[in-house]
Amino acid sequence: MNQYYSAELSQKVKRGMKETRLKGLYQGGGLPYGYRVEQRKVVIDETTADTVRFMYEQYSKGVYVKEIISQLTNKGILYKGKPFAPNTVYGILANEKYSGVYMKDGETVDNIYPQLISTDIYKIVRAKVEQNKFGKRSIKAVYLLRHKVKCGYCGRPISAETGTARNGDIKRYYKCIGRKKDNNGCIKTQIPKDFLEEFVTDSIIQVMTEPKNLDNIVTEIMKRQNKDENGNLKMLTNEKHRIDRALENLVNAIENGIVSNTTNKRLHDLEKQQEQLERQILIERSKTAVKLSESDIRQYYEQALKLETKMLINFLIKEIVLYNDKIEIYFNAPIKQSPDDDNRDFLFYSNYGNLHYKVQNVKTIQNRKMQVEMYIV
Repeated sequence: MNQYYSAELSQKVKRGMKETRLKGLYQGGGLPYGYRVEQRKVVIDETTADTVRFMYEQYSKGVYVKEIISQLTNKGILYKGKPFAPNTVYGILANEKYSGVYMKDGETVDNIYPQLISTDIYKIVRAKVEQNKFGKRSIKAVYLLRHKVKCGYCGRPISAETGTARNGDIKRYYKCIGRKKDNNGCIKTQIPKDFLEEFVTDSIIQVMTEPKNLDNIVTEIMKRQNKDENGNLKMLTNEKHRIDRALENLVNAIENGIVSNTTNKRLHDLEKQQEQLERQILIERSKTAVKLSESDIRQYYEQALKLETKMLINFLIKEIVLYNDKIEIYFNAPIKQSPDDDNRDFLFYSNYGNLHYKVQNVKTIQNRKMQVEMYIV
């Protein structure tokens, strides 16, 4: 009998909690940081919500949890009188309730927690949290170019490599995964971490702070923006005019008594094409409405150069292709090019630089001449 009453009580409790969820009322238990309860309703606590938003924004840009905690502590933002613990921050970054939607007993709940973090930022952070699980990222060293570099010879990623010298010193490198794990015969040699990162960051800052280079970038992006706008919109408008004429001719034929299954099918197809083209034209015209000015494009790069190094790399660099004697750096553009444009990438800088590197058992620092090419994508 006790077992029966216990099971019955459990069922009643579950039913009660489900009814509470359906009403969008707070069910008790731990309340996530950034929220508070008013009249059994969960609302955003603006006194702490900005801290949560700051954590998500920084982490989405590539700032590590340790650095986020340091920034918060310097601002005097504490958790229960003490600096945030890493586990607390990770718990906040992994809590799906901040997105406004979470799972409970196999059901989706979207009416209890107001959305505190935008969907786009939440997805970026969620992906990063999943990617960094189970020790995938070394906490002992920050690799500025992690997930950005690929081998120019075999196309495989270039990843972090750590070794220990005979004297116990830790040595860190960037090494091609194709050569390291796949044994694919790739000829890409490993490069000491600090030397490569210094070469890349110095090259970026040196080139991007040169007014002439930034002027060339702005001019070329403006040209491509105008080309995309005029070309796509003109093509779609011309195609719609063609469909309109075809529809008009077909309607005239039907009015003159030329009716068959073929004409009906053709009429339906043309109307469908006309509807799709109208939708695409609206999209292209909306792009024109948010067209970036020269000042907007210039500010995009100037503001990026003021960021901390890790954030600068994550924000500005899409990909780095590395050879033994050449490096290609691909920068993000503030506008999205048409996927049908075969010439989206454009070269804005090409020159030679000296990569300093260390050779095992050689005390002096060596120099390697590297061709540096920079592209906007």
